[in-house]
Amino acid sequence: MFSQDSKIKVAVLEERVRIHEEMVERVDAAIQTLSETNQNICKMLAVHDERIFNCTKSEEDINEKIGKIEGKVDELSKFRWMAAGVVALALLFVPIVADFIPSSINSVIKQVKNK
Repeated sequence: MFSQDSKIKVAVLEERVRIHEEMVERVDAAIQTLSETNQNICKMLAVHDERIFNCTKSEEDINEKIGKIEGKVDELSKFRWMAAGVVALALLFVPIVADFIPSSINSVIKQVKNK
């Protein structure tokens, strides 16, 4: 029923089908590997996004703390300059007061003696 030529053609076609089946299996394996790799990359991206979010939150907290510290430093600087001004005024008025008090006391003592 089949000639020798037909049998050869069928054998060649069977070999080609076997080769195509092997290639399809390899493509399926490659697709499976790519799918697993894609899932792993998605997991890694989720972890990295969470880390970036945490770093951003930490950075905001640090910036807030730095702002508070800068405010305190400004307050201390103002206090330092105010204290320096008070000391400067005291140094200016101490000699005047030091001269005034003994002369006042002496005048009061003289008045008391005269009465």
